[in-house]
Amino acid sequence: APNRSLIESYFNIVRKNFLDMVPKTIMYFLVNHSKDSIQNELVSELYKENEIADLLRETDDVAQRRKTCAEMRGLLGRALEIVNEVRDFNTYAAK
Repeated sequence: APNRSLIESYFNIVRKNFLDMVPKTIMYFLVNHSKDSIQNELVSELYKENEIADLLRETDDVAQRRKTCAEMRGLLGRALEIVNEVRDFNTYAAK
């Protein structure tokens, strides 16, 4: 009798685990299939030949920021030259 009770308990646990796993497994396969399908669709849309140039085009605000940074770099380079000239002049005058 104790063995029968242990076996019934074991089978009840196995049955419960099995019942829990079936919906989880179904959802796993449905979600993975959907994910793969969506990924394939997105990749095929992304790599359309006529849209690549449009996707790689720099936006207007980024182009403006890049232009501003290039101008600032030039100005800072000129300022550094002036600072170096003043430093060199002061070093030469101090001698």
